[in-house]
Amino acid sequence: MNLKSFLRTQLPAFLLLAGSAHAQTAVQGTVLSAEDKSPLPGATVVVEGTTRGTSAGADGRYALEAVPGEVLVFSFVGFEDRKVTYSNQTTIDVELEPQSNSLDEVVVMGYSSQRKTELSSAVVSLDAEQLTDVTSPDIGNMLQGKAAGVLVYNTSGQPGSQATIRIRGTGSITAASDPLYVVDGIIGGTFNPNDVETLTVLKDAGATAIYGSEGAGGVIVVTTKSAKQGQKTTVNFKFSAGVKSVLQGRLKMMDSEELYYTQKSYMPEVLFQAQRPESLLGQDFDWVDAIFRTGVVQNYYASVSGSSGKTNYYVSLDHYSEDGTLINTDFHRTTARINLSTELARSLRMTTRVAYTNSRDYSSSSYQTLEWAYCMVPWDSPYYADGSLIDLNKDTEHAWLSQYRYNPLFAEKYNYAKSHSDDLVGDLQLVWNPTDWLTVSSSNRFNRSGSKYITCIDPRTVGESEHGSLANSLSEGWGISSSNLVKAAHSFGDHNLGGLVGYEYGINKEEYLDVTGQDMPEGMGSMNSTIPFENGGYDLWGEGWSVFAQVQYSYRNKYTLTASFRADASSKFAPRNRVGYFPSVAASWVVSHENWLRDAAWLDLLKLRASYGETGNSSIGSYLYLDSYSFASKYHNKVTAIPVRKANPYLGWETANMTGVGLDASFLGRIDLTLDFYNIINSELLLNVPLSPSTGFFDQTANAGKVRNRGFEIALNTTNVKTRDVTWTTGFNIGFNRNRVLTTPTPEGFLQSSGGNGTVSQQVKVGQDIYSWYMPKWLGVDPGNGDPVWEKVVYDEHGRVTGRIPTNDYSEATNQVVGVATPKFSGGVSTSLRVFNFTLSGVANFVYGNKIFNNDRLTMDADGAFLTHNSVSLDNGLKWKRWEKPGDVATHPKAVAFGNKNSNAVSSRFLEDGSFFRIKNVTLAYDLPEKWVRKMRMQAMRIYVSGDNLATFTRFSGMDPEVDLQGTEYTLAGMYSTPYPVGRTFMFGVDLTF
Repeated sequence: MNLKSFLRTQLPAFLLLAGSAHAQTAVQGTVLSAEDKSPLPGATVVVEGTTRGTSAGADGRYALEAVPGEVLVFSFVGFEDRKVTYSNQTTIDVELEPQSNSLDEVVVMGYSSQRKTELSSAVVSLDAEQLTDVTSPDIGNMLQGKAAGVLVYNTSGQPGSQATIRIRGTGSITAASDPLYVVDGIIGGTFNPNDVETLTVLKDAGATAIYGSEGAGGVIVVTTKSAKQGQKTTVNFKFSAGVKSVLQGRLKMMDSEELYYTQKSYMPEVLFQAQRPESLLGQDFDWVDAIFRTGVVQNYYASVSGSSGKTNYYVSLDHYSEDGTLINTDFHRTTARINLSTELARSLRMTTRVAYTNSRDYSSSSYQTLEWAYCMVPWDSPYYADGSLIDLNKDTEHAWLSQYRYNPLFAEKYNYAKSHSDDLVGDLQLVWNPTDWLTVSSSNRFNRSGSKYITCIDPRTVGESEHGSLANSLSEGWGISSSNLVKAAHSFGDHNLGGLVGYEYGINKEEYLDVTGQDMPEGMGSMNSTIPFENGGYDLWGEGWSVFAQVQYSYRNKYTLTASFRADASSKFAPRNRVGYFPSVAASWVVSHENWLRDAAWLDLLKLRASYGETGNSSIGSYLYLDSYSFASKYHNKVTAIPVRKANPYLGWETANMTGVGLDASFLGRIDLTLDFYNIINSELLLNVPLSPSTGFFDQTANAGKVRNRGFEIALNTTNVKTRDVTWTTGFNIGFNRNRVLTTPTPEGFLQSSGGNGTVSQQVKVGQDIYSWYMPKWLGVDPGNGDPVWEKVVYDEHGRVTGRIPTNDYSEATNQVVGVATPKFSGGVSTSLRVFNFTLSGVANFVYGNKIFNNDRLTMDADGAFLTHNSVSLDNGLKWKRWEKPGDVATHPKAVAFGNKNSNAVSSRFLEDGSFFRIKNVTLAYDLPEKWVRKMRMQAMRIYVSGDNLATFTRFSGMDPEVDLQGTEYTLAGMYSTPYPVGRTFMFGVDLTF
């Protein structure tokens, strides 16, 4: 090619390319809050219609290259987006306006998302900062006291334990009432609290009915973190560590001197002198102090997020470690997550998520280890004089006064109970937007989990006749689910119409095997070193499908109507009743958008809501509609099938019919108020119905009974002060709930019972609370002779009550309803005060009106019935007093060796007020100044100290008034029976962002 030809053909192209390259010039500036002029670190600046973008630093400054005529979009969470057209300016400073009381904030509801002003349902949305102020690996503990109508009980201090959550009361008796979790738009899944971006609690049928089969207990929607398009790489590192000490509440056991003189006051003199020499006063071992310890808590978290080209990425790694306050109890969890999203084509986006969790858990080898901390007498010591542990199995001559000739410290040295588990969840989501009003998506999940649990009772810790034992249990499961949606949204002038249709399918399998062996040598922990004793297991399949639809219509953003319908099928139910149908309808009216209120500058929002719908409950075991047989027995050396469950070919769905009305109001840009009233009727309960003994079965799972929960909720959030240097906010929520049984299988109702030093029962009967304590009524102590007194109800020949008289004969006392375990109301209080770079925040929760049955007092407060048990001290701040002489007005009967007329038998004497107010968390944080942070080449740095469970105000005499509202095989809802006590935690932490 000659020079002339080159100049004619190629030079223009080179000049064009050079011009294009130089057309893209640099622009910089600062992103500030228009309200207080403070910088917005992390604010996103993106060139509209491209993937080019950046994020503002800790000082709010940014730098970007753009072409004149391009539009820069500035955005920040909680603020209105702002667009600026670039026209060769070298500096563009932008101030973003806060969203008016976050009314335009988008709330993620699982299948869809809506602005707060459009919501027709009762929901509560919390962000990551609101959740992670409490140190816990469990999201339930973090949620406590922060949402009206959501009752959370942290019932155990066992490391790794999960809180019990009840949304708007308990509507089921036998089936579980736990909420349904939806993670990243798919039912189920796992997550680490540090990975949570937002959490939304759906409380009424207008929001939960579209989840149909499992929405009766409410729905908790979790969205994990992800990067935004154009976000520069951000690295976040969090570290926290601290100590945890056990909380004993008002519980105080007698020391050597108090127990000695107490027993001297009621034991026969000859017996006391023979069994209680004065030398015992020189022995005072603190069993509580020996069996508990100071725990250590640590949490390490690191994440990297950002955008590269058309791909957004978020990667995190987290390790949580907690040494329990009870010996031999620990919990260690490591989690990893990868969230990737990439644009495959202009209208097609693919998102993949992978989450892995590995947990290791250590617990005491026996539940009695905890009990022994309180029942062992202080005259026994687990140690010899040289400090070595006493082996009572070998040293049979060693004096031991406690009822149980057992050294728990020696046992816990060799025995153990441990488990480990792995959980892997993978999501693949494809989202196609063929037009700006139509979205087609397919979200698919695979999960696989496995766990192993081992309990070892070493031969050295038991008698020669028992030889030790080893138990192994293995479980493995997997599941596949697919959720496919078509969503549409379009506007026609003043009319907005949207909707979705979907189909879901899921299949899962669970395998379980347990083996027990005996007679292994000392120190051996493998099953092949034992003689097989027994084994068991199962292999279960589950399958289900769902079709659903939802439509929403809005007129002028003032009147909104939402309707949904879902059909669910589950293999848990009999073929003829396998499909359940769950409709709902909700409406809202934004009154503040009416012309006659538009000039009310003080009113930001006034909205009325109403909803009705049905949801289901399928939280029962598999195949309960079929006959079941056990093959664990032999006859003539052949495996024998024994029937253990009677079939029910009509078993179907439990249904919750929900009605709710609500009001949302915001005033002056500082006050947010929400009021809700609800009425929920659970019918066709999945209930274990008692059968006649002639059938050969105790009960049968059937649809029977009806329970109502009715309540009122208030949530109030205020911004009291907001300036550049000082911000003070407060929050308050309270929920009132009344529970009533409407129908039962039989008019007389039935009892739910649990063991103890007698039988503790709750009566389920029409007109009563589902958790109504049923036992003799305690009337107090006879001032004349110190006898226990109960109430005897007198009936005529027609069964009518004609009188109530006191009696000191326990066999004459009448069983009756004497209280309920359900609280009358519960709630929480929060506050946050920022002064310059310091922030002081606190959260408290409270419960009122429930009765707790203190099962421990049957043996620990037994009026002399158990001479070889330690006893609770009466000096606990409750003004307890023992009867000693005629005329004494006392709380406790006369103490008598071996018992005073069954004074410690089950009665309302041991029903206590479970009300409490707890300071859940206080945190003091300091954000380093921007100029310091910039010098360290970071975006932000926060250091903080915090305390959890700092103080509890209650009249309950036990360790902790937070008791479980979910009954078990051994306990009832609201029963206190030596639980693992919660701890008080003090933490120091650092949060770094690069």
